[in-house]
Amino acid sequence: MWRCLILMTCLFACLIPAEMFAQGALKTVTVEVYLEDGAQLFIEGQETTSKGTKRLFVSPPLPPGKYTYTIKAINAGPNGPRTVTRQLDVQPGDFESIDLRAPGKRPITDVEYEPTPQNIVDALLRLGKVTSKDVLWDLGCGDGRIPVTAAKVYGCKAHGFDIDPERVKDSLANARSHNVERLVTIEQRDIFTLDLSKGPTIVTLYLLPHLNAKLLPQLRKLPPGTRVISVAHRMADIKPDEHIVVDTEMGEYDVYLWTVETLRGN
Repeated sequence: MWRCLILMTCLFACLIPAEMFAQGALKTVTVEVYLEDGAQLFIEGQETTSKGTKRLFVSPPLPPGKYTYTIKAINAGPNGPRTVTRQLDVQPGDFESIDLRAPGKRPITDVEYEPTPQNIVDALLRLGKVTSKDVLWDLGCGDGRIPVTAAKVYGCKAHGFDIDPERVKDSLANARSHNVERLVTIEQRDIFTLDLSKGPTIVTLYLLPHLNAKLLPQLRKLPPGTRVISVAHRMADIKPDEHIVVDTEMGEYDVYLWTVETLRGN
């Protein structure tokens, strides 16, 4: 995702009352937008000047709060221009990605695959206090490094789910190469169709904020005591039970942990 890109940025148009700047530390919002060739892109009604099918925009530093940006693409077509408009709810510090291409031109995945650095994998498993009695489910498992590491280091059962068949192949190969096939199961599944009400004692995620929010109703059905760990991104407005910062060669990553009771508001 954004850490692997050569960034091309412009400022979002937004009005911020001066008194809000005293409320807390300022952070930017970063939004990655996928477009069709030659599309015009408007953010908050202002046409942008950058070009290409993948464009990245960074807001001015913002005080804490909730913001809604209106993002519009105008695509040329044989039957005339086609307009696509999306509203994106964000908070300072967010990274989000939206795809304004026609459905047939989009990939099957909701996010661009980005491997989790191994020292973050190690840190999140320690944060979750994983033991051999746990059952870990990794939603959007990529190359399977989280379930494989959990099985190899802690001896627990682990399941990885990914909608991309290439990532499933990578995960299966990873499990074979580390000799943990008896403990690790990988499935090609849409994570938003999974029944989370039974099975896992710990769930790991590396999704975007809007996808975490979409998944939240499923996560609230997890068994009592289940821990949920998210790399880099918040879970709606729910304060985590624990929060650590992990330093990597690619910069600092936030890692958050919630119990299911906290996600339910108990």
